[in-house]
Amino acid sequence: MCGRGSIGGITHVRCFRPLGMDGLVALFAYREGIQVAVKRLKYRFVREMGEAFVDLAQKRIESSLVSYFQREVFRVVPVPLFITRERRRGYNQAAVLGELSAIQLGLNFAPVLVRVKNTQALAEFRVRLSSDEEKVIEEKYLSLAQRRVAQWKLLAEKKSRLRADEIRGAFRIHSKFEIRNSKILLVDDVWTSGGTMLECAKTLKRVGASRVWGLAFSRGGR
Repeated sequence: MCGRGSIGGITHVRCFRPLGMDGLVALFAYREGIQVAVKRLKYRFVREMGEAFVDLAQKRIESSLVSYFQREVFRVVPVPLFITRERRRGYNQAAVLGELSAIQLGLNFAPVLVRVKNTQALAEFRVRLSSDEEKVIEEKYLSLAQRRVAQWKLLAEKKSRLRADEIRGAFRIHSKFEIRNSKILLVDDVWTSGGTMLECAKTLKRVGASRVWGLAFSRGGR
């Protein structure tokens, strides 16, 4: 997925992959008040924050999309945490948001995914530009502002590639769930590079899920 907006959140034809996501709904930009709220939900378990998010989400999601999810009987699936991280934190914020969303949308909640690798968060990756990369940017751009933007973009791309390698094979399907021909609405608190949700979608489609959409309560990155 290119990360750019589309009509109704549907994945662009040129971006679609058979094992990829069919669409994405990202509700808020990850900045200022939203960033604070997400961190409180993630690290302090302010359940009221989750309930407020879900109430706002219901007002922001297009009614035609809600009808589509209900008509096609989508199942709400949270992006899982690794078991030790969830035990340390005491909960999974995506599961909280997913369960509340399922109630609001009138859909079934199904925690079908299990995380089998304890992966690093995108923010934890440390990347640098090589001297050759710095030289190319200096030669291509005249202004300092342009160079800084180009450097930031290249660093973000390098982080995303590392994240994609790190997250590969990080999920499996819980044995008690049947996925074949299911339609899935993946829920997570933040979409950054998209690597986590895309790997979840790949895992689900490999075992027969017919459609996978994403619902992210906030969005960073591009």
